[in-house]
Amino acid sequence: MADRPSASARLRFAWILGIVIAVYGALSIALSVHIIDQQSGARADLYVALQTLDQLHREALSQTTSAQERQTIVNAWRNERAFAAASTQQARQMAGTLISRLNREYPGNACGHGGPAFVAAGALPAQHACMIAIGVHGDMIGVTGYDTQGIAMDNFYEYLYAPVGRAD
Repeated sequence: MADRPSASARLRFAWILGIVIAVYGALSIALSVHIIDQQSGARADLYVALQTLDQLHREALSQTTSAQERQTIVNAWRNERAFAAASTQQARQMAGTLISRLNREYPGNACGHGGPAFVAAGALPAQHACMIAIGVHGDMIGVTGYDTQGIAMDNFYEYLYAPVGRAD
């Protein structure tokens, strides 16, 4: 049977274990802060895209002439946080303009990856972390934000709880 470790050996082991736990905790905190910082940039980009769609929505509502047209625009925003354009062609054109404008106003990807933050949904790369996809489905323009892990974010939550600022 082995002898019991000495008191100094147990104390050394406790110190080593404590140091390992403290270093692990500090590294975990640093990584979490880094991810939260990147995530806030991605959230801010999605919020900007949703605000832009909301502005288009309000402008379209002010220019509608028929009750049916108004109801279509309202339902698109209420149900999907999407903008209902007059036609598919207009939606494609507006989506392209929206992508160009947002990339010009908010250059760079929030995660620091090369390339733009706002892309067409059909051109979304396989690694789409911190990207905002702007897609056209029929005559609807919708946006989908992807977080630091490439998981789609919830448009309703992000629009209701606005981020504090864009982390560049």
